[in-house]
Amino acid sequence: MSVEQLEQSVLQLSVEERRQLLDWMDDHRHELLPDEDDIHPSVQAEVVRRRDEALAHPELLEPWNGTLERARRRLNEFRRQKDQPR
Repeated sequence: MSVEQLEQSVLQLSVEERRQLLDWMDDHRHELLPDEDDIHPSVQAEVVRRRDEALAHPELLEPWNGTLERARRRLNEFRRQKDQPR
């Protein structure tokens, strides 16, 4: 059944039947669609790995202060290298 067919069928329902349908959909939301907050196990494993590495080696971390400026400098360096004649 297409979405258009569903829409037509729903519009033929009485107001009370539509309320019942909406209540049912709300009650079964997690069965109908996966939770958008779910993280794929491989992504979750990578996040945990990085967290563990950061906790074990805090000296490898860079402060957030000035991150944007550092990124701009690196980007400009890459652009200059690209623009240099070879």
